[in-house]
This record gives sequence, C-alpha cells and structure tokens, in this order.
Amino acid sequence: MTDHNNQSENLKTEAPKSLGIAGGMAKMFITSPLALLLLFAFLALGLLGMQMTPRQEDPQISVPM
Repeated sequence: MTDHNNQSENLKTEAPKSLGIAGGMAKMFITSPLALLLLFAFLALGLLGMQMTPRQEDPQISVPM
C-alpha cells in the first residue's frame, strides 16, 4: 500500500514533459479562435472544389493491361 502512495506522490511532483512540435501545434489550434475560421475556410474550399470538378456520365478510360 505504501508503494502506491509513493507513486502517486511522485506523479504529483514531476514537471510536465515537453509536448514537442506536434503537441505545441495541437495546443495552439485547440486554444486559438483562428482554428474555427480555418476549419470553415477549408470546408468551403472543399465544397467549391467538388462543384467545379468536371464529371461525365460515361467517361472514356483506357486501362493498361
């Protein structure tokens, strides 16, 4: 039982570890209001791209054998 108590006390006193590049970027996007604006901008660009992409009902595709 004392080992469990010592481990929990050690976890409380440890300094937080570095998040690295990916963790720092994730933290920035979570806390930034700009992330929501970027989300909507990319969504709009995706929808615009879908609308502008030409489509054919019966495309002529040559398949190499």
